[in-house]
Amino acid sequence: MIMKNLKPTTNKTALTVLLFSIVSSISYAQKLLNVQQISVRAPATLKIDGKAGEWDGQLQAYNKATDIFYTMANDNENLYLIVQAEKPRIIQKILTVGLTLMVNNSGKKNDNAAGNIAITYPLVGRNYLLSILNNAGDKIAYKPRGMRDEVLTRTDSTVAIANKTYNANSTTIKVKGVNDLADTLISVYNEQHIKVAAAFDNKGVFTYELAVPLKFLGLSIADLQKFNYNIKLNSQRIEQRGLGYTVTFDYSHGDPVSTDLDQDLDTTTDFWGEYTLAKK
Repeated sequence: MIMKNLKPTTNKTALTVLLFSIVSSISYAQKLLNVQQISVRAPATLKIDGKAGEWDGQLQAYNKATDIFYTMANDNENLYLIVQAEKPRIIQKILTVGLTLMVNNSGKKNDNAAGNIAITYPLVGRNYLLSILNNAGDKIAYKPRGMRDEVLTRTDSTVAIANKTYNANSTTIKVKGVNDLADTLISVYNEQHIKVAAAFDNKGVFTYELAVPLKFLGLSIADLQKFNYNIKLNSQRIEQRGLGYTVTFDYSHGDPVSTDLDQDLDTTTDFWGEYTLAKK
């Protein structure tokens, strides 16, 4: 959708392809709203499989605070969220801390409001994170600092390895505030029919999909009242501390202060929107 799948033959060719991809992506993003404004009926063919074919390559919004493309949709039974990220550091952040969808149907726009329902996915084992990123994305972007002299080397086989590793190590969903469910980590194979999936394509784009039964959100197709939602990428410091990870952070040590080299990963980014269920 965003990057042309061309095999570079020289460093110059690779750079030309990369620059063209960046320009095309910027142009596409600039045409979209920052926050989705309309209700969308989910396609009848929609499958939660980490693929965006049902949307014909067109999502509803590109949010500048989080650097993600997204569409929220519904049918009579479920609320759906599809997200796409193309920037390597944004993909890294999603895999590091997960993406949280928070829903509030009582008119509140506050992280600590009563009635908030939050679902966070993915939760990737940290030991596998760099392997997934290096196989699925641009190695030039994911290499450690000071070692970014490689050209684009993504192939269909490396993406397949990345997706296989990802699926094997992202098997839990973090749930908070859902009626009839304790605040806990649940399996992606849960019996409550909360469905998630995510995958990389061979252009390096990461697609995330979530389906939540309306009943768990206190919503019904019979009541078309507007509700608030929040999409958040937490600071890796906050999220990893909560998951019990031991993390080493990179700093540039200067005089008199030290600079965090991962400010993008160490900063929470989010936005609020409003949505009304689309009736058939």
